[in-house]
Amino acid sequence: MKKKVRQGKSQEVRINSGTLRGRKLTFPDIEGLRPTLGRTRETLFNWIRPTLPDARCLDLFAGSGVLGLEAASIGASEVVFVENHGAAAKHIAAALESFHLLTRCSLHSDDALSFLSRPLPLAPFDFVFIDPPFASTQLLTNAVTLLVEQNLVQQAMYLEFEQQQEAAVEALMQQHGLKQLRSTKAGNTRSWLIAPNLTQG
Repeated sequence: MKKKVRQGKSQEVRINSGTLRGRKLTFPDIEGLRPTLGRTRETLFNWIRPTLPDARCLDLFAGSGVLGLEAASIGASEVVFVENHGAAAKHIAAALESFHLLTRCSLHSDDALSFLSRPLPLAPFDFVFIDPPFASTQLLTNAVTLLVEQNLVQQAMYLEFEQQQEAAVEALMQQHGLKQLRSTKAGNTRSWLIAPNLTQG
């Protein structure tokens, strides 16, 4: 959710795999909202596919919702979406209804950090997808810190960020004892799968 898109009409993205493969997802034309690239999503879900069935997932800063929807398509048992932009949340809600996912997915039209600061009935989550708007290092740092300090992640977090944020992310990982499992890049964008040290604490 980092670069400006054209104004004036809704955008579309296709789901790559699973039961919803090929289905189109529409999302509003909002400055700063852009879905994770298809090839990056394919790489991410190849990484986590073996343990994704029956997993609980959290799509923070959900935007278009495509990461959470891809997870549900492949077999995640529960997906929680958090998006505080009203128009974006409305599109996600429509997609969940259209794709018949209301029994496995829930949407919170809420600020991501406020959401993480409250008791969460579905926590902990197996996978958490984190792609803050406008390449906000502060939002990414605060979200990861809350997730780690409250032991909300069982398997891994997916982080998407800009090249210039890499040093900050490395410092964040060192601070919390996180380890990088996988990584890829597309242009200026970095995509890392990182895991908490569950033996600590």
